[in-house]
Amino acid sequence: MTIGDAKKLCPNLIFIKPHFKEYMKYSIKVMDILKSFSPDVEIFSIDEAWVDVTGCERLFGSGVEIADKIRYRIRKELNITASVGVSYCKLMAKMASDLKKPDATSVINREDVPKIVWPLPAEDLIGVGRKMKVKLNEMGIFTIGDIANTPLKVLEQRFGKMGRYLWHFSNGIDNSKVSSAEDKAKGIGNSITTPRDVKTYGEAGEVLMALCESVGKRLRDNGLEGNVIEIMIRTKEFISFVRQRKIYNYTDTAFEIHNEAVKLLRENWNEDIPLRLLGVRVTGLRPSEGFKQMSFFEEEKRIKNERIERCMDIIREKYGYNSVYRASLMVNEVKSLINIVSDDEWKPMNPFNKGGGNL
Repeated sequence: MTIGDAKKLCPNLIFIKPHFKEYMKYSIKVMDILKSFSPDVEIFSIDEAWVDVTGCERLFGSGVEIADKIRYRIRKELNITASVGVSYCKLMAKMASDLKKPDATSVINREDVPKIVWPLPAEDLIGVGRKMKVKLNEMGIFTIGDIANTPLKVLEQRFGKMGRYLWHFSNGIDNSKVSSAEDKAKGIGNSITTPRDVKTYGEAGEVLMALCESVGKRLRDNGLEGNVIEIMIRTKEFISFVRQRKIYNYTDTAFEIHNEAVKLLRENWNEDIPLRLLGVRVTGLRPSEGFKQMSFFEEEKRIKNERIERCMDIIREKYGYNSVYRASLMVNEVKSLINIVSDDEWKPMNPFNKGGGNL
């Protein structure tokens, strides 16, 4: 339930301020425990991650034994509980982790999908939110099994690409790999989970600009530039995808990164699908050389933008991130989407930060 929905139901609701730094401290400790079992750890959120334990059996035992050892260490060292799902793919591992909370190990084997997963309500499947649930119910679809047994063509005709995702997910088909820290180190990126839905190209573009500023700053701080621009978006229904494009010139400026990011966004997203996460990443890195082969007018514009961004770097370094904004980011509606990029969060020292983490 969103804060807005909660206020509608209970106007006098009292909100307690979260202790985000404390959550982050424990999140880092949990992730360190996971990394002690395998180097292949993909962080999904502040309290969720996937671990690929392929090849770790000789050291730590079977998948179930590793899961139990992880839960034991988290409970013993941090005095908190954890639920762990063990499965053959990321999607089913996540679903298994939700079966028994707050402290259990659950297993879903490939052959268990019809027996364990199909009887679950449709909304338990990643990608099925409130609106999608209503649409599925109108088609007589109420369980994950109903989705799985609906012809793929029918779902595609009704929901497009989303229908294809739902059919594959409901049938336990997920070939995505665990993206390890080694993979992420090849690029510099930032992502933001927005406090409300992003519904227009304008809003999405401004959120991307805030991200591109931070990415550009981190590239310059590290003396790097890249020629592959990548965006990641996650819909309100928790469907994520990544798109990338190689550009002619290497860059480390927010302006150029943003231009390509917006193009990718418009080519791959329609405004009728609300977004809750946006990310930008630059790969194809090399040490910054400064020289770019451009026309005279392009070079003049690039130099101007570089000067602006380096001045902003200096001001923010001295007075804090929120001391200077682009005018377009000062609009209240836009600030409400990006105000989670704070002085503490935008810096790259912690990969879990909403404003500073790698994709």
